[in-house]
Amino acid sequence: MRNRWGILAILFVVRLTIAFQFQSVAAVAPLLQQSFGVGLADIGILIGLYFTPGIVLALPGGAIGRTLGDKPTTIVALLLMTAGSLVMAITDVWGWQMAGRLASGAPAACC
Repeated sequence: MRNRWGILAILFVVRLTIAFQFQSVAAVAPLLQQSFGVGLADIGILIGLYFTPGIVLALPGGAIGRTLGDKPTTIVALLLMTAGSLVMAITDVWGWQMAGRLASGAPAACC
């Protein structure tokens, strides 16, 4: 453990990103309802999709981190979160919104 404060800072940023992404859909729910013509149940599904990959990735997440290493796993996780957020920001198709939410949530469950 060479730089424990650097590791703590990176961990803080990752956890802050997870919390921000989880709450972002609820904050813009009225805009999503207007833009996509969906109801509250659909917004709830979109919120729930964030932690759905945890069903599959929670157990092998530790093995993934051990195999690839902590730093590469964290970098890939942040890139996947960013890609999922960009998909949600760019697309006008509800199915892609759900796919972006799943992509954003996968690193939150395993890392």
